[in-house]
Amino acid sequence: MNIEEMNQLLQEHIPLCRFMELKIGSLDAVSITTSAPLEPNRNMHGTGFAGSLYSLAVATGWALVHNRVDLACLSGQLVVKKAVIHYKRPVMADIELAANIDSDVSNDALKEQLFSKGRIDFPLIVNIYSKGKKCGYLEANYVVVA
Repeated sequence: MNIEEMNQLLQEHIPLCRFMELKIGSLDAVSITTSAPLEPNRNMHGTGFAGSLYSLAVATGWALVHNRVDLACLSGQLVVKKAVIHYKRPVMADIELAANIDSDVSNDALKEQLFSKGRIDFPLIVNIYSKGKKCGYLEANYVVVA
């Protein structure tokens, strides 16, 4: 899936992404960067709203895992099993997010895991930045269920 297709998928099927103005900057089989403006994601203090930061991070990770599964020609139900967010400092400007998947796992290994266990686990960390400073991160476990 290319960037344009993934942006369209997020905007059409996850309406909150459209409202938050989440945009993909880069996307490949093992990494993603996204961004969103502060304005629709701010709180009454003019900083990033915690709920928006959580949602942006979850959607960023979801897009990366969805793309990885799509590139492996697999299908299943993709859900977030568990996600914990850690806030380090206020987000004072536009939001940038980045995540990576373990690149050592082959498509064949993913297929084997899905067919033998009925699921694939994707542990992931999505980092949240603003003005080049790390403001927090999401530790999440995404699961694809056959």
